[in-house]
Amino acid sequence: MNRILLIIGFLFVGISSTSFGQYSLRESNTMVGVRAGTSLGGSIKRFVSDHAALEAMVFQRWGGMNYVLLFERHMDIREFRGMEWYLGGGVHYGEWKLGKSEPPWVYKATQDYAAYGVDAIVGLEYNFYNTNFYLSFDWKPAYNFVDFTNLWEDEASFTLRYSF
Repeated sequence: MNRILLIIGFLFVGISSTSFGQYSLRESNTMVGVRAGTSLGGSIKRFVSDHAALEAMVFQRWGGMNYVLLFERHMDIREFRGMEWYLGGGVHYGEWKLGKSEPPWVYKATQDYAAYGVDAIVGLEYNFYNTNFYLSFDWKPAYNFVDFTNLWEDEASFTLRYSF
């Protein structure tokens, strides 16, 4: 599983560092942020065109670590200056180590647990006028293929981002 994460990481870096000549990128096309809500962690978002972005998230939930890679499509809300909404999807991998954490679907942990699956995301993002700061709110349901094969529909977070 570590190899899969390494490959996903290399793909993310490769895609995000590629120059897309046919698109005019935003002035600030990379953002780093802190997520807080049902989970606590970090986020890196890289725009690959004016309306398309890749986002990598790492966050802690139920004492375990979760890693997410998403593709998002951003659309302007014309009535509100600086406001966009976005939707997208991607993949996740989570791990819970025995003695350090216990996933909620287990009565008493007796081993390490891992879960991977697919994610969807929908959210709003606001750019504070004439600054590099963004505030977003998103809902990110996920479906796992192993261990807890069910829908996690309660993942919602605010993210404060800085673009550079």
